[in-house]
Amino acid sequence: MKITDIQTQSKNENRVSVFIDNKFAFGLEKADCYFMGLKIGMKISKEKYDYILNNTLYTKAYQKADRFLGFKMRTEKEVYIKLKDLEYPEEIITKVIKTLKKYNYINDTQYAILYAKDCQKLKKWGEARIKLELIKKGVSSQDISVALNELEDVNIDMITSLLEKRIKSTPIDFKEKQKHFNFLLRRGFKSEDIKRALEKYC
Repeated sequence: MKITDIQTQSKNENRVSVFIDNKFAFGLEKADCYFMGLKIGMKISKEKYDYILNNTLYTKAYQKADRFLGFKMRTEKEVYIKLKDLEYPEEIITKVIKTLKKYNYINDTQYAILYAKDCQKLKKWGEARIKLELIKKGVSSQDISVALNELEDVNIDMITSLLEKRIKSTPIDFKEKQKHFNFLLRRGFKSEDIKRALEKYC
């Protein structure tokens, strides 16, 4: 194996992308690259390549993920994307995520439950909106179902409280009613619950 190119990464000038036999091999901190004496044209043994992968890269990737998780809970997908953006090899990302899940640093079920409860309580979102956002975060349908089952039943008072902030005078005409209906639909509430809440302002 031969190092055919070393390029400074466009997103982070402190990291480089190392190419072996004209193919991208891995991303590496620039300081680590210098420390290990990696240079263009240098031949690299399988043993050294494995060492870089399983020691240097794994340790650095784990540290990055740990720091990323230190700010707040993240889903498995979010951690994967973070490490992928830093150009860590697929096998290293898989290995890091497996370790983090083993020690419960990544737990999509728990994440989904807490996220769903916060969105219902603080953002006043309905189940449909919460489900959509969790899907975007890569949470499995099974974990989403568990989270939604933990939510409180939608109280019509929750919907009417949102309407009270938007409706300045009553009664309201059909056009305005439709506008509020669409707003609440985007919030993820069921159409039948919205209709019940709007009946108060007819």
